[in-house]
Order: sequence, then C-alpha cells, then structure tokens
Amino acid sequence: MKRLFLATSALIVAGSAQAADLGARPYTKAPVVAAVPFSWTGCYVGGHVGGGWSRTGFTDPAIATGVPGFPVTTTGALPGDRIGVNGDGVVGGVQAGCDYQFSNNWVIGIAGDFAGTDIHGVANDPFFGGKSGNPATLSSRTDWVASVTGRVGYTWDRFLVYGKGGVGFAHDRYSLDNFITVGGFFCGPPFIACNATTSTDRVGWTAGAGVEWAFAPNWSALVEYNHYGFDSKRVGFVNPAGSTALIDIRQDIDIVKVGINYRFGGSAVVAKY
Repeated sequence: MKRLFLATSALIVAGSAQAADLGARPYTKAPVVAAVPFSWTGCYVGGHVGGGWSRTGFTDPAIATGVPGFPVTTTGALPGDRIGVNGDGVVGGVQAGCDYQFSNNWVIGIAGDFAGTDIHGVANDPFFGGKSGNPATLSSRTDWVASVTGRVGYTWDRFLVYGKGGVGFAHDRYSLDNFITVGGFFCGPPFIACNATTSTDRVGWTAGAGVEWAFAPNWSALVEYNHYGFDSKRVGFVNPAGSTALIDIRQDIDIVKVGINYRFGGSAVVAKY
C-alpha cells in the first residue's frame, strides 16, 4: 500500500512539472473591425421624385402675320402688356453623374438628369373677354425638364453639402382658348371665338443646392432644390383659320426633389489589429 501511494505521488509531481515547463497559453487579441473614411470619388445612377412650380409670362408684341403693316393685339392686351400664368405639378425622373473628392473634404462633379413633369397652369385674360361671356384663357404645360450641371461640395465623411449650376432644358405646350378679336385679324370673321396651340423646346440656365447622405457603402440619399430660367422666346400660335399670333413667352421653374443614388465602388470595411 505504501508503495502504491509513493508511485501515485511521483506521477502527480511529474505532471505538474511538465505543465509548468509548457508555460501559460498565449493571449491573442481579437481584431477590431473599422470602416475606412468614406470617399465620394466615383460614378452613380439614381432616381428622384418631387414637386415643381412655374411662372410663365405671355407678352403680346402686337404683331399678326398675314396682315402686313397693320399690327394688332391678338390677345386683347395693349402692346407690351404681360399676362402671367402660374402652374404647379409633380416631377419624377432619373440622374447619373461622377464625383471626385480632393483635399480631404472637397468634392467636384458633373451630372445630367431628366424628369417628366405635370407642371401646368391656366389664367384668364384680364384685358379682354371671350365668346359668350366666358373668359379667354391662356395655359402653359411643361412636359419634361432636363439639365447638364457641374457641382462643388464640402463633405463631412458621409454628409455632402453642395451647389450646382449649368444648362437647363424643357419642353412646353401653350394654348390660347376662346379668343376673339374685334377686327377679326386673328380669329377670322369678327367676333368668332377660336383656339390656338403651340409647343416648343426651351434652353436656358439652371442653378441649385442640396445635401446628400451616404447611408450605406453603395447608397446615398439626397434632397435638392433647382431653379430653371428661360428667357423670352417668340413663338407662333396658328388658329384653324390659318392666322398666326406671335407671343413672347418667358418662363421660370422651381423644383424641389428627393432622390436616391447607387454609387459604384463604395467604401470597404477592413480589420485592424
């Protein structure tokens, strides 16, 4: 019995000594996962929706074709008088562009966008009444707007505040409804009401500002305001009788929109030890 006890004690002492020789198990620090600073450099595509408001001014230059040397006011206004038409409606479209971030916090870029619109408005002619006691009306409708712009912004990591400017485009439709002229130079026989329509493409300028937030490595959301300015353009309204009224039309459009972009590339997530 004594021999068995001594043998067991020897084995225990030997095992403890071997464990002491192996030493403590080394500690390994777990990696810390961290995201690199977000970069706005790269290209993107996206879509947007919003609302728009327009102000369209119709000015009668008192010129009627087909009656050489005899200027008349085809809308009842005095020469140079302006009739304003205010409109509003929804917008929705797409955008694409590329940005470049430099000096840590500055971003420059170029972009293009296109949006279909339902911006429209109607106004009564305040100078002259229409047939049968009903008002003579002028209307304006914008079918679409587009732009090619450059932008400059300042970023705080994933937040970007920017201004933009460039060339604006639009397609408009206008109409004159229930108009009569005492002399009959526009509507044909005297006191006969007539309607006339026309459409035209507009080219002008645009400027705006916005804020964009990169909420994921490849996705960003934006809120933006844009103003479009289209200087006076002389357009012709042809009625069923074949007479043409020349009207000078000036237009301004304001649009507020929200949008989302898919950004190619994104910022990677790396592990730091």
